[in-house]
Amino acid sequence: MCGVDKIFAASCSPGMGSYIQDIKVPGINTFPVLCDSILADSGWTVILRRLDGSVNFNRSWIEYRRGFGDLHSEFFIGLEKLHRMTNWHTHELIIYLKDEDNEVRHAQYSEFRIDNAAASYALSVLGAYSGNAGDSLSTHINATFSTPDTNEECAMAYKSGWWFHKCMDSNLNGVYESNEVDADITGIVWSSWQMKPIKFAQMMIRPIYN
Repeated sequence: MCGVDKIFAASCSPGMGSYIQDIKVPGINTFPVLCDSILADSGWTVILRRLDGSVNFNRSWIEYRRGFGDLHSEFFIGLEKLHRMTNWHTHELIIYLKDEDNEVRHAQYSEFRIDNAAASYALSVLGAYSGNAGDSLSTHINATFSTPDTNEECAMAYKSGWWFHKCMDSNLNGVYESNEVDADITGIVWSSWQMKPIKFAQMMIRPIYN
């Protein structure tokens, strides 16, 4: 993985491999992001990555708002950054998942946007689904983001922050499970594929230029 590339673009610039780049979007200071052209083609910004359980995702509202983790390992980019990015320009979303048998599947959405802090960073726009993992996010449209310290029942039960809705069809911020468990789990879930815990999850966004 390369070091930080001081480009200061508003999104990941075209490049090969996995690399860190500083970006600048309106309304927020410059910040580093992980760019990935390994799982998909060029220009994708990683907003969430789970791979080994090294980072605790049972975090507070403030931590989810700011972002946490390590760009070289597991992390969540932060709700405020995500809001600024997806409202600066129209973005698409792609999610890659891998199970313990190393089967890889993906879910892609033609548009993705979250609202501001006053609206609890609700999942305000989600475009058409395509892929082979099944659609486990559309039921969460208009759901607000909640965390365990907001005393929201689902966030407390599943020990993570997410756009919970009755409680969820997906939760990529769940507890990293090291063993198979039954369907009553707090783990990383994408229910339209399977209810066994996911071993790898990566969410990425990219601006759409018509």
